[in-house]
Amino acid sequence: MADENRPGRMPVDEARARIVAAVEPVDAHERVPIIQSVGRVLVEDVAATGDVPPFDYSAMDGYAVRAADVRAATDRGVVRLRVVGRVGAGEVANRPCGPGEAWRIVTGAPIPPEADAVIPYEMVRAVSRDGRVLEGHPRGFGGWDGSETEVEAAIDVTISVVAGDDVRSRGEDHRAGSVAMRAGTRVRPVEVAVLASLGREWVWVTRRLRVGVLSTGDELAGRDHAGPLPPGAIRDANGPGLMAMVTRDGAMPVDLGQAPDDPEAIRAAFLRGVEDGCDAIVSSGGVSMGDRDMVRHVVGGEGEVSIWRVDLRPGKPFAFGRFRGVPLFGLPGNPVSALVTYDLLVAPALRRLQGETLTNPVEVPAVAAVRLANDSGREQFMRGIVRAVQAPDGAITWHASPTGSQGSGLLSSLARANCLIRVPATVTEVPAGGALRVTLTGVAPLW
Repeated sequence: MADENRPGRMPVDEARARIVAAVEPVDAHERVPIIQSVGRVLVEDVAATGDVPPFDYSAMDGYAVRAADVRAATDRGVVRLRVVGRVGAGEVANRPCGPGEAWRIVTGAPIPPEADAVIPYEMVRAVSRDGRVLEGHPRGFGGWDGSETEVEAAIDVTISVVAGDDVRSRGEDHRAGSVAMRAGTRVRPVEVAVLASLGREWVWVTRRLRVGVLSTGDELAGRDHAGPLPPGAIRDANGPGLMAMVTRDGAMPVDLGQAPDDPEAIRAAFLRGVEDGCDAIVSSGGVSMGDRDMVRHVVGGEGEVSIWRVDLRPGKPFAFGRFRGVPLFGLPGNPVSALVTYDLLVAPALRRLQGETLTNPVEVPAVAAVRLANDSGREQFMRGIVRAVQAPDGAITWHASPTGSQGSGLLSSLARANCLIRVPATVTEVPAGGALRVTLTGVAPLW
């Protein structure tokens, strides 16, 4: 049934944009070893001090040749080249490759001067000094290392190549002086590899954020509670789950513990976060319309609530504001709602606080694998699985289907999901095969 109060709720995209615009990147930076920069955000442009790679090198095991020498090579028109030496990885040829010559070369070895292409070793026939074709050779590709395999004196080439074939060119990854990474880039393992390839040992990044996490609710059992739960009590999944999300997003979670539905207890927890230097505070529970929902009132008493209630399912009860100047996110108490609203509304703000250039979640077009219904009157983000499906003509599309029941207390449905299926508030049904969009959870926003 549609919610008659929908006009009073803010659309998800508007809420996210307003939240991101309301926060500014922290102004403290630190210099860290590159291996410690994973998950952090660069505050400097990183330029290449030299060409990467620093020389032309072979992409294959084979023979470095002059492409012009083998232009006439075909299955019926054999071109014979003299093999004048071998170049291994870390070695350099002691002279150029002359006309009618070839150098045996291994992957990663520098291309000899005047050579401009590589022929894979399996595409030639090796010839001995007395003109015999070496059977089974050069598949063993031995001999030059001192093994008993006979060394070829020449090769018969039966395939033509063009300049650049199987050659990795100097500077094709990065040119000297070019910017390899921009400030505002979040460092992943691949960025660490790039930094290492540039010769960087240290890098400047935003200091690690401190994000306080608080769980509220009279019904919460202590996290150290063992054995059967008392009547009416539940375990606190939100606190550990949200702290894990904060860690995933490159920040340091500060455990503010649990608080009952008591304004003084909640206020005291928020004050601990402020005094502990938290850059943001995330709480769960206490933001709905019930008699014991106190978070919004506590925040409003010592700050402001600028956003309350979002046109979202799961996650309508959501608050954003500031408590004593610190950005505060009040998330719903239901575990799925808490984690979904974190991904959609909190994570982009934390990316902004860390100085990341791109903040919005990654969305891609998809096709509904099954019929989807939305009778909530709100924009719905269903927990789903998206798979790549290849059509007979080779075209690939993403097909999305929900993970089952969408109850906001069912963490199992979120644990099975790799995306959120987005259904607008004005759409009550998406037929199987219908177009939609999916949000890829936990994927870096690179575009």
